[in-house]
This record gives sequence, C-alpha cells and structure tokens, in this order.
Amino acid sequence: MKEELPKLWLNYSLDDLKSAKVLLNENIPNMVCFHCQQTVEKLLKAYISTFSEEIPGTHNLIRLRTICEDLSNKKFDIDEDQVIFLNDIYIDSRYPADFGLLPSGGPSEEDARRALAIATEIDSFLRPIIEKQIKK
Repeated sequence: MKEELPKLWLNYSLDDLKSAKVLLNENIPNMVCFHCQQTVEKLLKAYISTFSEEIPGTHNLIRLRTICEDLSNKKFDIDEDQVIFLNDIYIDSRYPADFGLLPSGGPSEEDARRALAIATEIDSFLRPIIEKQIKK
C-alpha cells in the first residue's frame, strides 16, 4: 500500500500536466492554469502520501509545501513566489472575474504559459524525489 497511493497521486499529476499542455494549444488559459495548480497540488500530496495515508484536504500549495518540508525536515527548492502565483491563479481559473484576484479578471495566455512553466519545473524537481522516496 505504501507505494500505491503515491503512484496514484503521481499519475494524476501527470494527467493534469498533459492536460495543461493540450489546453494551452487550444488557447484555454483559465483551464491551463487550473490544471497547472492541480499538477503541483497532486505532486505535493504524492510526497505527503509517502509518509502518511492521511492527505490534507486543502488546495493551498503554500500549506502543502510546508507540510512536505516538515515531513522531510528539509526545505524544498520550490520558489515561494511561484507557489503564490499558482495559488492565486487557481481561484481566477475557476470563477468569474468578480471573484478573482487578477486585475484583468481572468488568466491570460501569458499567465497560462507562466503557470505551465512553473508546473513543469516543479514536476521535474519533485517527481524524482517522490519516486526515490517510494522505493525506500
């Protein structure tokens, strides 16, 4: 069971990352941003699941990153500004402009490209760490 839950989270995170790439090609920036946030959220939850079967029911990437760092007793090399951006853009990707945080009301193509670059970078950083943790 120790290996199954993290692998499931990893698989789902990869599906989100692939979806974001397809959606960028289709010029649907709000959904690109949503799937990028979900990619990182699921990666962090995959890491947490290598230590515990209890996964926090939060979408807050800052909180999840803190939990991961507490579990591993080390800082993750994940830029806080990038995590904040994905947290903020997550709300804007899901709800109409009146509820969002962006001045433009919704994610732009530039926001989507930035979100995808961040998600890809975090995936490249975290996935090997998680896979190594699974094998322990």
